[in-house]
Amino acid sequence: MLRSSLAFLRRAPILASLCAMLTPLAAQQASTAGFDHTHARWTAVLQSCVRDGGFDYAKLKQDRSSLDAVLAALQAVTPDELAGWNEKQRFAFWINTYNAHCIQKVVDNYPLKSIRKLDGAFGINTVFDKGFIPMKAHHPDKKNEALALNDIEHKILRRQFKDARLHAAINCASKSCPPLRNEAYAAEKLDAQLDEQMRAFVNDPARNHIDPVKKELELSEIFKWFAEDFERDAKSVKDYLIRFVSSDKAELVRGAKIRYLDYDWDLNDVSSK
Repeated sequence: MLRSSLAFLRRAPILASLCAMLTPLAAQQASTAGFDHTHARWTAVLQSCVRDGGFDYAKLKQDRSSLDAVLAALQAVTPDELAGWNEKQRFAFWINTYNAHCIQKVVDNYPLKSIRKLDGAFGINTVFDKGFIPMKAHHPDKKNEALALNDIEHKILRRQFKDARLHAAINCASKSCPPLRNEAYAAEKLDAQLDEQMRAFVNDPARNHIDPVKKELELSEIFKWFAEDFERDAKSVKDYLIRFVSSDKAELVRGAKIRYLDYDWDLNDVSSK
């Protein structure tokens, strides 16, 4: 009995050391397991309301309990929990967080002709600059303030992930935006989803058009506003487009002039179609 006790005491420091090493790993695994990285609830909302390139805000306004559940789950994630996730999990999380809160902003003020009607006087403080997302602990500037949509887009998504495909994934509730996908973004298939979204956006004649007669590219202003992102990921905006157009259009893109289309900020509301 005495020998057993002495043997245990000699092993105790080793066991304590092993426990100390395993505890952070266990905490990280528990943290990751606690959040649904398939974002199934958000997918259910999108599949219910996304159609014909728009969103059914009136339907969601009638019963927003499903949206509120999504928002609560996103807002409950702590910085420590987020830090335990891999990059694709974080990327998908912030794309979904942006889109869900943009939808919330519209639903809170619906009916609405345009999300830009919620801008401040003279458009100085736009709806995208206004803090309303109660995730202060995640503020990129370490401010004790609610997040704004622009905080997520410019200071988190663009700064941390450096992937221009995000511009086809986030949706600003407007007709000229790349349409919302009818499923949530999820880490396990994120690359395929982003490729598909950008390919669909680039080849959408309502938002980007190649005129073979005029040899002109009529492009969304997104390619103008975020040219530095596209040029970072490719040599130029044209080179970026060539990655996503069909091979028979590549030479036409290369030799065409670029003209940017005016952005339509009217609400992407299915009821207005």
